Amino acid sequence: MLGGEGLLVRKFKWIEWNLEKIDSHGLTPEDVESAFSRVYRLQKRKDDSFQMYAETPSGRRIWIIWRYDRDCRVGADVFGELEVIPIFVITAY
Repeated sequence: MLGGEGLLVRKFKWIEWNLEKIDSHGLTPEDVESAFSRVYRLQKRKDDSFQMYAETPSGRRIWIIWRYDRDCRVGADVFGELEVIPIFVITAY
């Protein structure tokens, strides 16, 4: 989905579990979220999650394992547009 000025809008679901996992690898949510704009490789996995090789703003190249949030109930908003499905980061290292 594009936001104002043509920027892609992504929504992330962070919980204590995945925040602790990325922190143990020296990463912040901002590092991981920004890396979605600098992707080198993206592969779908057998379990419907994704494996992505990307770069943080500082230049660190990382692997991110993620999926679309299964708990999200997608529906139209009052303007008839579909909501953005959150990205749930399983881990990043």
